[in-house]
Amino acid sequence: MKRLVLFLFLAPLFTCAFGQSIVAPNRLWYNFINYYVFPPPVTGVEHLEFTADTVINSLTYKKVIRALEDSPGDWLPYGYIRENTDKQVFYKISVSDPERMLYDLNVSKHDTIYVYGLTTSYTYKNLDSISYYVRSIDSILVDASYRKRINLAIPEDTTFTFEQWVDSIGGLGGMLHNRSLLVGCDYYTLQCYFESTLLKYHDPDYSSCTYISQIGETRASCPVVSVSPNPVTGVSTMEISGISSYSSLTVIFYDLSGKEVCRSTGERRITISSESFPAGTYLYSVFLDKKPMTTGKIVVE
Repeated sequence: MKRLVLFLFLAPLFTCAFGQSIVAPNRLWYNFINYYVFPPPVTGVEHLEFTADTVINSLTYKKVIRALEDSPGDWLPYGYIRENTDKQVFYKISVSDPERMLYDLNVSKHDTIYVYGLTTSYTYKNLDSISYYVRSIDSILVDASYRKRINLAIPEDTTFTFEQWVDSIGGLGGMLHNRSLLVGCDYYTLQCYFESTLLKYHDPDYSSCTYISQIGETRASCPVVSVSPNPVTGVSTMEISGISSYSSLTVIFYDLSGKEVCRSTGERRITISSESFPAGTYLYSVFLDKKPMTTGKIVVE
C-alpha cells in the first residue's frame, strides 16, 4: 500500500525572507562546544539570548546572557551585541572592551573580510580575529522561507567551506563563536535556533532541541528524522522519532522551486520510492500540531 500521494495542484511556493535582523529579542541559540585547547576542557551545550537594551558610548546594544546545559536556569551576563543598518553585527565582552565585528551580511562573492569569533572555556574568554574569503552566496530553507546564506573559506584554502552565515540566524559555527573548526578535534557548532519559542533551525547531527526560557520553562522537543539510504536509489525509509504519541504529524516534500510534490499525515515510518519521485533533490518539512519543527533534504537518483 502506497503511503505517499503525489499532489499536482495547489502547489504553494516558499517565501524569501532576506534582510532580517540577527540582533533581535525573543530568540534563542544553542551552541555545541567541544574545546580542549585551554584547560579545563569544555564539551557540552550553551544557551544564548539577547535581552534588554543598554547604551554604551552613545551606541545601543542588547545584553547577552548565557546558561550552560548542566544548569539551564542559571543565566549569567555574557557581553553586549548590536547590529547596524548595513547588516554588520558587533560584540564586546565587557563595557570597557572594544567592540569587534562578528558578521557582515552585506559582503559579495570573492570578498576577503576580517571578523572576530569568541573563544571560550570555563576560565577563558577572548575575541580572536579571523580572515574569511566569500566562496559563494546562496540560500537555505529555514522553516517555510529561504534565507540568505554566505559560504566562507579561509584565504589559504578557498576550496573548502569553513563557516556559513545565515540571514537572521548568524554563524552555523555557533552564535558568537563564528567558526566551526579550530584545531584538531576542537570545534563549535550551532545546534538549535528558536524564534519566539518556535524551532527554526536544527542541526540534524544532534538528536533533540528543547526550548528552555530564562525561568527554566521547557517546551516541546524537536523530532528526530532519519532517511536511509539517502540518496534514494530504489526504496528508502524515513523514520521520525522523539515525539509524543498524541502529536499530529505531517511531512511535506517539495522540489527546489518550492512546489509541494508529496504529503504524508500521521505516519512515523514513510516509504520513499524512486518510482514516485523523479530523479532530483527534494526538501521536506516536518510539522507537529501544524507547527513547523524541522527540515531536511533527500536526493533521488
